[in-house]
Amino acid sequence: MGPEKNQITVTVHAPRALEPKTFTWEKTKKVGDAAEEAALAFGYQPGSPTFQKGQQILDRNKTLVAEKVVDGDVLELVDAGGGVGG
Repeated sequence: MGPEKNQITVTVHAPRALEPKTFTWEKTKKVGDAAEEAALAFGYQPGSPTFQKGQQILDRNKTLVAEKVVDGDVLELVDAGGGVGG
């Protein structure tokens, strides 16, 4: 049947990481909390990570579903403070 309806699975790419990682989160998880979890998984120091979807930087204080993250999305891990160059 696949994942629960209230969960989404996304692929996250991070700077300097060769391989992306896959995460499954509740849709109602805050973007900032999910990004922090992803940053830790990639071995980054705690900061103010968020995700970028296409050209849009997601709001750390909103939920994944509010920021229109859907199952199967590919997100970029970025620093909300603008610390990640690119």
